[in-house]
Amino acid sequence: MERVAAVELARIAAGQQAPPFQLDLREAVPLACERVFRHLPGRRVVCSGRHRGQRVLAKLFYGAKGERDARREQEAALALARAGIATPRLLAFERAAEGWPVLLYEFISSATSLAEAWSEGGAPRRAQLLAQLLEMLARQHAAGLAQRDLHLDNFLLDAGGRLLAIDAGGYRVAGGALKRKASLENLGLLFAQLPRECLGRHADALQGYASARGWNGGPLLAAVERSADRWRRWRALKLGRKSLRNCTEFLVRKKGYLRIHQRRDLDPELLDRWLEAGGLAPWPGDDLLKDGNSQTVWSARLDGQKVVVKRYNPRGPVQVLRRTLAGGRAARAWRNAHWLRACHIPTPTPWALLEERRGGLLVRSWLITAQARGQPAQRVIEEGSDESRLLPLVEVVRAFADLGLVHGDMKASNFIVGEHGVEVIDLDSLRWPRWQWLRARGVKGDQERFLRNWTPALARRFRRLLAGESS
Repeated sequence: MERVAAVELARIAAGQQAPPFQLDLREAVPLACERVFRHLPGRRVVCSGRHRGQRVLAKLFYGAKGERDARREQEAALALARAGIATPRLLAFERAAEGWPVLLYEFISSATSLAEAWSEGGAPRRAQLLAQLLEMLARQHAAGLAQRDLHLDNFLLDAGGRLLAIDAGGYRVAGGALKRKASLENLGLLFAQLPRECLGRHADALQGYASARGWNGGPLLAAVERSADRWRRWRALKLGRKSLRNCTEFLVRKKGYLRIHQRRDLDPELLDRWLEAGGLAPWPGDDLLKDGNSQTVWSARLDGQKVVVKRYNPRGPVQVLRRTLAGGRAARAWRNAHWLRACHIPTPTPWALLEERRGGLLVRSWLITAQARGQPAQRVIEEGSDESRLLPLVEVVRAFADLGLVHGDMKASNFIVGEHGVEVIDLDSLRWPRWQWLRARGVKGDQERFLRNWTPALARRFRRLLAGESS
């Protein structure tokens, strides 16, 4: 097993050298690392391995803030244990040979992330999981502990179904029990990770939290909902910004005149081969969906997967200059798709944004997304459709209104209905007004446009459903 210095871990985590490797600690027994789980450049590396014959999870902190981050995580891990919160046991605070701090935790075998259990579970299972989580959060908040990066991946279920809190570095440790305002903010952060309707469906679990804290649960639901909406908007805007820069989820690179923004789970070499084979224009056999002056849209295959490519064509030097200064429509659609993802509004997976820039000018751009599964709504919804067929559409339109999102073109063909639900497409005009009066005006315009898709009888049924009445 190769021995490495701490500073070489970044090279290993970047894939330039694969585990296993051995990390010298200041004590006589080295750490044998077997797998790198995460690398946060300039901050820390997380890996699994063995130390003194025991399977461990190791966190090595380096960089200017390494010592501070390690001490904060150590303090939070000990505070979780004192409060009786189930969490992986902190085994040791060590140092690498170069002085960087290393925290060693017990390794939880056969564990499942709460996010994975949630995605695989049905309604009863999700209700059970949320009740477990809120019970744990009530004890954390009572002990003055708040997870600042509160999401389902920061909790594990062990082989026996016990819920454990992980990532102690994400906790803030207060001097006493969290005040109501801070508790509501933390609960809002949790529910911002989930579809908006989830809060209403699991109000009983929230009442359980209130009982554990000795609170009156009456006004709690509305307060957490307001907090969740604020966090949801913050998360969506943040993801939209991240989609345009290099980070854990996204890769930004150049290829000739092209500037490429793509998801990291799309193989760059695969995309490059597709581009070199002529993917920027329809191939013979591709299904041409639209061939207009401003846009050309076609369906194609990328590594066997069906995708839709939308090319935004230049319409003269004035428009080229305007797009260069204000940003292109493809970039807006790319960002907007990630807004919807963060808000749990279904839309085809956005895979890549490509921009052709010459002489500093944005000449053309392309957006590549997964192909929506289903048929345009006008082909599926009929006069005699029962309520169960109408409700999925209503829930999506209502989600836009609840969040203050304005689609800008709610014609029926922009809702694709299939057995997996409803997916929203054509996001070029989507916006999220900052001011309440602009949001209200935009939402009203959206719903009026949506209702114009249908016959008068169908429009009346949709109007009643949007108002929360039975059709």
